[in-house]
Amino acid sequence: MMNKTYIIVLAIIIIVTLALLQCGMYEALRDNKLQLSPVDLSVYTRSLPVHGLVDPACSRTKNVYVCAGICPWPNTQNNERISCSFLPRKSNPDFVAHNVYCTPDPDQCPSYNAWLKDDLPQTRQHIQRIPDKLLSNFTLNYSIPVDSSNQQFRTSDTWPANWTVEFIEKYRKQVRARESYGSYNNKDIYPALDNYASLAIVNKACAVIGTENPWIEAALLEYNASSVTTIEYATIYSNTPRLYTIKPMDFARKQSNRKQRQLFDSVWSYSSIEHDGLGRYRDPLNPYGDFQTMIKITCILKPGGLLFLSVPLNTQDFIQFNLHRIYGPIRLPLLYRHFHVVEVLGSGMAKNHGDPGSQPFVVLQNKIGCNNT
Repeated sequence: MMNKTYIIVLAIIIIVTLALLQCGMYEALRDNKLQLSPVDLSVYTRSLPVHGLVDPACSRTKNVYVCAGICPWPNTQNNERISCSFLPRKSNPDFVAHNVYCTPDPDQCPSYNAWLKDDLPQTRQHIQRIPDKLLSNFTLNYSIPVDSSNQQFRTSDTWPANWTVEFIEKYRKQVRARESYGSYNNKDIYPALDNYASLAIVNKACAVIGTENPWIEAALLEYNASSVTTIEYATIYSNTPRLYTIKPMDFARKQSNRKQRQLFDSVWSYSSIEHDGLGRYRDPLNPYGDFQTMIKITCILKPGGLLFLSVPLNTQDFIQFNLHRIYGPIRLPLLYRHFHVVEVLGSGMAKNHGDPGSQPFVVLQNKIGCNNT
C-alpha cells in the first residue's frame, strides 16, 4: 500500500516538474523573440521601421567597405528589446535634396567590438598625410576628396583640468543671460535646451562625449539635469555636485560589468567626433574612428534616447587632414546608421566646398534596443 502511495506521489511530482519545465521553456521561447545577439541586433535595427517607414537604401556607399563594429553588451535589462516612442521627423530641405535620409549597406565588421578602438596604438609622431595603404578606407573607396594643408600635432599630454563650482558657475551665468556661448561663441545650443528640456534634460541622466571646456555640462546643470557625466580622454577633476568625469577606458570597464552598467537618457557631443581617428591629438589613426564612436554611443544611450550631435555639415564630403572631417551625403548616413534622424536645429548644410562653418545640433534617437514601433 505504501509502495503504491509512494509511486502515485512520485508520478505527481514528475508531472508537475515536467509542466513547470514546459512553462519555463515556453517563457524562454517567448522572451527569445525579443532577445537578439549583439550582431543580430545590429542587423535588426538596420531595417527597423519608424512610424511604419524604413528609409530607402543609400546609393553612394553601395559595396563600400566600412568597419563600424557593434556594441558588445545590451542597452536594456536582460537584453530584451523594448517598445520605443520615436518623435516625428522634421525633414531638413538639404538632407532631402542630398539623400541623407537613407539606409546604408550592412557593416563589414559585424562582430568587432567598437570599444576596442581605444586599445589601438596612439599616434606618437606627426603624420602629415594619410598613408597610402589607408587612403581607400579614409575616403570610402576614394569617393571623398582630401586636403592636407592644415596641419598641427599635439606633442604633449593635456594638463589635468579642475572643474570647480565657481568655474562651472561662470558658464551657467552665460546661459541664464542667453549670451553667445560655447566653443564657437554662438547660440546653437539654446534651441536644443529649450525644445527638448523635458524629454532629455530635466531630471534626466545626461552624458557629454569629448569636451575641453564644460560649457555643455554647465548648460545641462542649469536646466536641472539629475546628473551629467563627461566621458573624456583628458584627466578632469570635478567637485561640482551632479557633475562626474571618467576616461573612456575606465568607463568601458565599468560598462562591461552588468551590475555597474550606466545608461543615459541623452548624450551630447559638439565638434568632437569629426576629429576622431585623424591623429592630430595623438589619437590612434583610424579611418572609422568616428563611426566606431557612434556605435559606442548606442551602448550607453537608452533605446529611443536622444543624441544631440554637432559635426561640420556640407553638401560635399571632405577631409581636411589632420584637422577634421566635413560630413555630406556620403558619410552622414553611415554616421547616423543606428539612429532615427529627428531634426536639424539650425541652418542646414554649408554649400561652399570645404566650408566647415555649419555645425548645428542634429537631434537623433537611438534605435538599438528598440522593438517594432
